[in-house]
Amino acid sequence: MKTNFFLLSMLAIFLCSSNVTSQEKKQVDENRNKGYFNITKFGYKFVSRASLETFNPILGNSKFDLPTNEASVFSLQTINGYFINSYVSLGVGFGLDGYHNPNANTIPLFADIRLYAKDSKKSGYLFANAGTLVQIENGSRRGGMINIGLGYKYPINNKRFILITDLGFSYKNISLDDQPFRDSNDQLRIYGMMLSIGVLF
Repeated sequence: MKTNFFLLSMLAIFLCSSNVTSQEKKQVDENRNKGYFNITKFGYKFVSRASLETFNPILGNSKFDLPTNEASVFSLQTINGYFINSYVSLGVGFGLDGYHNPNANTIPLFADIRLYAKDSKKSGYLFANAGTLVQIENGSRRGGMINIGLGYKYPINNKRFILITDLGFSYKNISLDDQPFRDSNDQLRIYGMMLSIGVLF
């Protein structure tokens, strides 16, 4: 009898401990601001300015603006990172950007930092990205990129997922002759605003 009582007591303690741990993990998952995270998002960029710089041995440097009234940019990115604390996260991102008019497909590889306003499921934040453009054969261009902006996160689908929305400034410098950007004789610079929506896991 004593043995059975002991076993039942141990089982009750184990179940209570498991329940507390589960509740703690649930709280962490709801806020999505501790440990490892992933952000996957889709975006659209509004091109405000595009300029082309070329070099000719005889004519020298030339620079002129390109029309942007028909320009369009669609973007898909995924970011993996870690929360240093409930307000600061660092990560590494990878994406695919399709530029049309002017045409220049790019594959950005970048560092990501985010500063959150509150330790909560709902919070505004600031973010910054800086990195390089990876060339894979002839399907993408070399160069560099910078994104700076703000956003907001909030829970959806019974708090199982956190939706994020970003709005910010976007800049890219792109080599058009397959040379590193600093050595390129044909350089494309694109400025604009980006709007994106995604999920924080």
